[in-house]
Amino acid sequence: MRVTNMKLISKLLAASLVFGTYAVSMPSFADVPSDQLEEVERRKKERGGQVLGTRIGKKIGAAYELFSEEKVKEALEMLLELEPKGAFDKAYVNRFIGNMYAGMEGKAKEAIDRLKKAEAADELPFNDHAGTLKLLADLSLQEQAYAEALVYYRKFIDFSLDQDPNVYLRMSNALYEMKKYEEAIKPARRAIELFETPNQNPYVIIMASYYEQKKYKEATKAVEELVKVFPEEAKWWTQLGSFYMSTEDFERGLSTFELAYKQGFLETETQVKQLAQLYSTNGIPFKSAQVQEKHIKSGLISESKQSLSVLASTYRNAKEFLKAAEYYAKAGKFADDGELYKDQGNMLLAIERNSEAVKAFNLALDKGVKRKGVVYMAIAEAHFYERQWKQAHKAIKLAMKEKNTAKSAKSWEAYIRESAERDGVNL
Repeated sequence: MRVTNMKLISKLLAASLVFGTYAVSMPSFADVPSDQLEEVERRKKERGGQVLGTRIGKKIGAAYELFSEEKVKEALEMLLELEPKGAFDKAYVNRFIGNMYAGMEGKAKEAIDRLKKAEAADELPFNDHAGTLKLLADLSLQEQAYAEALVYYRKFIDFSLDQDPNVYLRMSNALYEMKKYEEAIKPARRAIELFETPNQNPYVIIMASYYEQKKYKEATKAVEELVKVFPEEAKWWTQLGSFYMSTEDFERGLSTFELAYKQGFLETETQVKQLAQLYSTNGIPFKSAQVQEKHIKSGLISESKQSLSVLASTYRNAKEFLKAAEYYAKAGKFADDGELYKDQGNMLLAIERNSEAVKAFNLALDKGVKRKGVVYMAIAEAHFYERQWKQAHKAIKLAMKEKNTAKSAKSWEAYIRESAERDGVNL
């Protein structure tokens, strides 16, 4: 049994990666570990910085001015006309153009082409080169070039020593999309370690990765962690309950759904029905019926033949026969179904409301039932207990005419006749 909401998982995974407009500003590296800061400074000095040629520098300055005035098209046209000669000038111009393309809709491939040239030149200052690697990785991921994205993310980490949790999250996302589910777990765990404020997305990838490998117990543990870290999120409570159901841990499934219900997290018909189902599965039909009844009345569970008859059956299982009779009658009226009126009659007969039972059985016959003989037998029984011998005898004679009940009705007929005679009634 696999009661899981993988549509929800897919939706959450899609939200794990968010691309905005890429600015041309220099990146900051606030996520470099303190014991690596000295090494980063050494690398910056070692790499140094170069100065643009005079002619290119003036054009770049003019392009920056246009860009700052939000005249992106004009700035881009100016840059595209440039024909830099030196390796550094070429790399700088390519990075500038690549960054601009990255911020334009539908220009990711052009951005990647320019940024690759800038990266391959290996001429840019430390921060610019690191930013180029990271942007290349992000754009590759956006374009679903997952293997290439991983290459650039790893280059970025090796070059910058930056431990950005979002980078590890996106690496995990790429591996998941490549169906390398086991490999996706490690960077997701690293992202969890690095995020100062808990982020749900790496937990989701871990859960989904285990699920795709059919490791349902591990997937369940991953959702347990989500509930622990994000207890205010309703979706994780219901997801956890569903995972418990999928592993047939119905007791914990019930306790989870109960807690979710008490916190007001069950908001859909399906969720409330799951809670009711779990009560029944755990041998608590009365609570199951109470939940169903409450939410049929509130309108959360649609009133239908199915919902009303299930509620009636649940009350029957709880031995609340009067309530069961009430809802079998409602279901019968809703669907104009004789079989349901027959069930109503049986419930009333069980609590010795014999006259009411006879009315229900007669209504069942009027609406139509598959086995009339059974209903005639029940009518006879109801009249018998009321010592209404003639009516009982009439009903049993009708049952004797039905193939399925002829034999049993014949023995009943003799017993009814004897009982009537003892009561002074001649049939």
